[in-house]
Amino acid sequence: MQPTIHRHSFSRTGARWALGSLLGLGALFAQAASASALGDAIRQLGASDGLQRSVTLKELGIVDPVVLAGTATQDFYLPVPRGLPLGDASIAFDGRYLKGEPGTSTVVISLNGTPAVSQTVPDGEGTLQRNLPVAQPARASDFVRLGVNWRNRNNSQQRCDENHSLANSLTISPQTRLSYRVDPRDVRTIEDVWNTLPVRTTVLVSGRQLEQASFDSAWRIGASLQRNNRRMQVRALPAVGEVIDLRGLEVPAALAGVPAFAALRGAEPQHKLASDAELGALIMLGSAQVSGDIVVADKALQQRLTAAFAALQTQLAADPDAGQALQQWRARRAPLASEALASQQLRALPMGRQMVLAVASDAGARVAGLQEAALQRLLVSDNVTVAAAQPPQWDEAKGIRLSSLGGSPDSFDVLSRGEWTMNFPLSAVASQGRMPGEITLYVAAAPGASATRPVATLFWNGMLLSARQLDANGQPERLRARGPGYALGINNTLRVSVQRQPYSADCNEIPQPYPASVLPAISYVTPGKAEPNGSFIGLLPLLGARSQLLVPASYLSAAPAALERMANLAAASGLSASQAELVVAQADAPAKPSMPFVAMEVPVDGAKPLVTVTDGQQLRIRGKSLD
Repeated sequence: MQPTIHRHSFSRTGARWALGSLLGLGALFAQAASASALGDAIRQLGASDGLQRSVTLKELGIVDPVVLAGTATQDFYLPVPRGLPLGDASIAFDGRYLKGEPGTSTVVISLNGTPAVSQTVPDGEGTLQRNLPVAQPARASDFVRLGVNWRNRNNSQQRCDENHSLANSLTISPQTRLSYRVDPRDVRTIEDVWNTLPVRTTVLVSGRQLEQASFDSAWRIGASLQRNNRRMQVRALPAVGEVIDLRGLEVPAALAGVPAFAALRGAEPQHKLASDAELGALIMLGSAQVSGDIVVADKALQQRLTAAFAALQTQLAADPDAGQALQQWRARRAPLASEALASQQLRALPMGRQMVLAVASDAGARVAGLQEAALQRLLVSDNVTVAAAQPPQWDEAKGIRLSSLGGSPDSFDVLSRGEWTMNFPLSAVASQGRMPGEITLYVAAAPGASATRPVATLFWNGMLLSARQLDANGQPERLRARGPGYALGINNTLRVSVQRQPYSADCNEIPQPYPASVLPAISYVTPGKAEPNGSFIGLLPLLGARSQLLVPASYLSAAPAALERMANLAAASGLSASQAELVVAQADAPAKPSMPFVAMEVPVDGAKPLVTVTDGQQLRIRGKSLD
């Protein structure tokens, strides 16, 4: 009897298992049956082949061709996002050679010190164009170093004779270009988004008319971009009734049954936006007309996004699976439509097909402050709430160390001459109403074979401030110089040149380079009193600290164009994007600024314009008309 009871119990368990399996399979079949083609098409939206980025030497500020004559070497540093794998990365080198003297002329092009091209140049002239692949793995540095080595030698020369020939030259075009692709899935942190911003960065705002807080954040973002060698273009979410450009937009055929997508599919290139649902469709399709790299995420923008997806959801009411797919897509690819940013918050978030930098409407000044080199480490997460972010402050004894301004501690080899440079905005060294008064810089150089001591020379914006012969014993040696006001600029370049006398021992030895190093960790700029001298340059230290930017109230009603002009003027005048105060002036009375200021189309109490335009036709300077 015992075995019979056992078999009876087993059969009952097996029946339950079989029934459960059939029910589970039935649920799966039912779910598969309920899925729709429209729902599947919506789920596939948002996939991107990658962020395409490119930069030319011209966009980096090298606007004229670079000419290498005789024997010369030139390095170019092309920016790439640090820590991110690069896809399809390559450099399109564009050059032209001219060879008028007999002998041997060669060019070696290297990437990060590794030779990539080596070629002997024939007599005459011709082009030198190469496409150089760049290694794909993530880079530990934020640049790719392109090195060009041009060598000429007359066969009758001794190997140690210096080559003064100028008849053989290589010209490098400013159109030499670095291109690469970044997988959006690798862009996770605020720093990643910032480092992948294109040269022309698009800032997306909620509309053509903005509240003052959002307007204030947007111009500060633009000024900060300018200081980081980028240019801002402002794009407003189009309102219903505005004409938008649909060129290049592709609408999948599976979405043609939805009215919003159908209106965009096959439409004329110039299309009038007919509904909020069409705005939602444009966002899902990744249209350039409704996307940006940085988003000012104010309440108005959230309301626009919420209304757009709600209207699109209504058009999918007849297809439950498509409606559910839209909700899932919205949660995954457009969280700004559902979740408002907290005060002073900065986040890396997806929007459509790309990751964007979302900035709270009151966080512009804090974001600009975060771009200081000393605060960059805060950007390695995807979410930062900034209570305060100020540029480096003066220490009365030691001033500001060059390491906090981005100075590199890397050494460099010197055969006949080597150089070390660093760049920084004036606002970084003109805080608290102070200006650079004196610079103290330490240099260390290794001893060489020549008995002639090397010479170190200090330049500020190309002006020689100090020079001395070094003992070259490997120990830090000090250069000190006063920082004159006439040497200051909006963007400043500090350059140290070290020159050695090459030693050849009557051509029995080939001269070799010896290392030198600038020590930014113990080098510093000390403060001095800001003394206006009646010139615009004399005002720069004052504008780089606490100052005011005065604009008319009409600017808030035509925000995109006004913001671009403001960002350009702020960068040109040295206004601090983190410390300046925005003042929206009313039209009924002249403005009365309370500190150093820049006014845009705003009459200032006690100031008489030197240049006026009468009747929109005649230009008058100091009251005199120009015929």
